[in-house]
Amino acid sequence: MKEQPSIIDQEGLMINLAHMVTEEDVGRQCGNIAKWLRKYFPVAGIGFFLNEPGSSQPYLHMEDIPKDTMEVFERTLPELVFGQEKGEEFRIFSLDEGKLTVIDPKKHLPLSTPIVLTAQLNAKETLLGSLALVTDLETLQHLTAGDSSLSWLTAIISSLLYNAVSQKQNAEKIRFLRLYQTVSSALGYVGELQELLNTIISIVTAELPSEEGSILLHDEETNEFEFFTAVGDTGAELVKLRFPADKGIAGRALREGRTLVVNDVQSSPDFYGSIDKDHDFQTKSILAAPLISGEETVGVIEAINKIGKDGFDEEDKRLLTAIADEVALAIKNARLFDYVVDSYCKIRQGQSGCKDCKRPLKSWTPCARQLGKLQ
Repeated sequence: MKEQPSIIDQEGLMINLAHMVTEEDVGRQCGNIAKWLRKYFPVAGIGFFLNEPGSSQPYLHMEDIPKDTMEVFERTLPELVFGQEKGEEFRIFSLDEGKLTVIDPKKHLPLSTPIVLTAQLNAKETLLGSLALVTDLETLQHLTAGDSSLSWLTAIISSLLYNAVSQKQNAEKIRFLRLYQTVSSALGYVGELQELLNTIISIVTAELPSEEGSILLHDEETNEFEFFTAVGDTGAELVKLRFPADKGIAGRALREGRTLVVNDVQSSPDFYGSIDKDHDFQTKSILAAPLISGEETVGVIEAINKIGKDGFDEEDKRLLTAIADEVALAIKNARLFDYVVDSYCKIRQGQSGCKDCKRPLKSWTPCARQLGKLQ
């Protein structure tokens, strides 16, 4: 065990953390802080439990924690930690036989079992989460004695993590706005539905990024999905292919009306493997968002096999969900235009197309767009 410092060298600590101020990645920042803490304190393990914006689950980062202990932490510690009263700076737990038990340091401190010390991480009136240290009695007493070294340290750690989280959120907003603007531009300038959806799915697979992508349209009469457009090495083979709309992860997404992230597709009970088998393809991960406009179930937009990461994440999910609403409305409008052409233009005016139309509805966007293409 390292010798415990009797006085914290605050100037030395600040010099060693100066390079962390500009770190934008939350995971790397947690790793940097853990390395920095181990340099000054002989803790056996370190865990970070952070509130993940837009997610019901906390972000977890653990270092030097045995697998069995990690499972206990993942199962019970977030609930215990986030149930902490605001202003209740520290909590102490004993870790024994796979259980975490809150203990009162004034009454009893176990000598033989590992101790878990948690500290709230707060910055700018925001509860970021908690820091958990697996330690022993001697280190615990040093960390919480007197003016409490940990009080000072958690304020610094909170600021570093707040900065990283804020930069991550800003980057996500910029990415979202850029993608949304790109999709909106495509919706405004592309005319034919096939061309429109080819453009949209190409944008999605490039931005997420993914090996494959597809837009499945729902046929309510037959309750089938049709691959209306698809991109990727296998995509061209799938166009016009149909399969039951109650099958697969896409079927579940449409049925439940929510975006699904499945990063271990082969073990999912919802996975419809016939398409992979027939086309010599292996689906590893899927992000599927339902296309719903009002009461109409339009279809599903999918990104398949995330490139460069373990799988799709919450940010990807938020992006595709937002895009799906716009795509569903565009498909509905395109179908409405086709209906008007078939039921009004062709029947009442005897027109086979828009070229010779004598009564164009110049104020209606689809008509105006079609006229612009013909000029």
